[in-house]
Amino acid sequence: MKFVLSAVAALIAVAAPALSAPPKVCADCVKANMEHLAGDELRGRACGTADENAAARFIAERLKAYGVEGAAGDGQYLQRVEVHSPTYAAAPVLQVGDVRLVHGAGMLVRQAPETLDAPLVLVAKGEAASGKIALIAGPYDSEAAVAVLASGAVGVIAEAPPNLLAHWEQFAASPPRGTVIVGVEATSPPVEKAMIFVRPEALEALRAAAGAQAVLTATHGAPAVRTTYNALGVIHGKDPDADENAILLSAHYDHLGLRGGKLYRGANDDASGTAAVLEFARLLGAGETPRRTVQFALFGCEEEGGHGAKYYLAHPPTPLANLKANLEFEMIGVPDPADRKRLMLTGWERSNMGPILREQGASIGPDPYPQENFFQRSDNYQLARKGVVAQTISAWPVPPTYHQPTDDLAHIDLPFMVEVIQSLAGPISWLANGDFQPTWNPGMQP
Repeated sequence: MKFVLSAVAALIAVAAPALSAPPKVCADCVKANMEHLAGDELRGRACGTADENAAARFIAERLKAYGVEGAAGDGQYLQRVEVHSPTYAAAPVLQVGDVRLVHGAGMLVRQAPETLDAPLVLVAKGEAASGKIALIAGPYDSEAAVAVLASGAVGVIAEAPPNLLAHWEQFAASPPRGTVIVGVEATSPPVEKAMIFVRPEALEALRAAAGAQAVLTATHGAPAVRTTYNALGVIHGKDPDADENAILLSAHYDHLGLRGGKLYRGANDDASGTAAVLEFARLLGAGETPRRTVQFALFGCEEEGGHGAKYYLAHPPTPLANLKANLEFEMIGVPDPADRKRLMLTGWERSNMGPILREQGASIGPDPYPQENFFQRSDNYQLARKGVVAQTISAWPVPPTYHQPTDDLAHIDLPFMVEVIQSLAGPISWLANGDFQPTWNPGMQP
């Protein structure tokens, strides 16, 4: 894999002295923050719940205790975000001949108008289905689904891909698409077409019923109104232009909460990243004032679609042009069995940030799981699309505990977490005290 480094960036990297003694990570501080965030008291920090709100207040208190100023306006730490999510008055039902499917059982209705009545037709990739509900013949293909909807189909039914099957209950409990974030301009049109995923056995039943009239009933309830918060902090640098050359350290602090009688604590995803950002805040707050301004953002409601990060982008505490780099931290509590020392930077090939930080001692390298598209699956992507060089650092992003009740403190490797944070303490201090300006490699900005 080839990387493109600008001559200027390379010279800056060589010229900027590395810090001789990286600040020392407080293992007890990391442990205490992890125990609170992923403990029973916060019950998994589900989006927009009192538990998630309590987590935001805890994070704000930690930032203040570490000497970090509030960055949410008027010296406050919490940026309020109001979220309106669609609901169903009752579980949607699809009837095709003698086949009856219910949302959460044989199918997942990801989006739908309140009623839909149209013939069900089996389509192969590239076929049109104007005025009909298209049943995709082969494995789910997002491009094929988009194309058949564009051809005039009023809905698409497809076999649920493995990630949906693995987390069926979670998706069944999630709001359907169409959430509105108050204060953020809507980027998608109102839902007028259906997108439905079905289990393999339901797919076979529908294939046999193709040609019959399909009736979908998905009566909408009143929108669920919830509040989440972004916890924001800042350490203003001492250079005259410090605020115009800021770096942003971020993570999301929410998780899935209580679903189906099971508690999803989210220790690795992403109490671990949140604890890392808090420890960097403590280290930088306790040391000499850095040359550059360092912003801290702990986002709410990431698990439901990055709602907190989207609001942050619409109402940034500093102009986005002032953010020269964003490092997001997600799932750093479980080492990759292929290499305990390995950390990955999503979108490694997209910018010069990873190679330069590795030169400064960061134990990071390319993403070994490119098929998972992790660069697009964390809050960094929202910022990257706005031009900020924004990437995520992870350890093992595909552990068996991912989005499972077993993502708890018992399955966290705390010594490894401390090693990870310590390995990055020096490079982050170097970044905060240098002139390095990360850039996108040619043609690689999303």
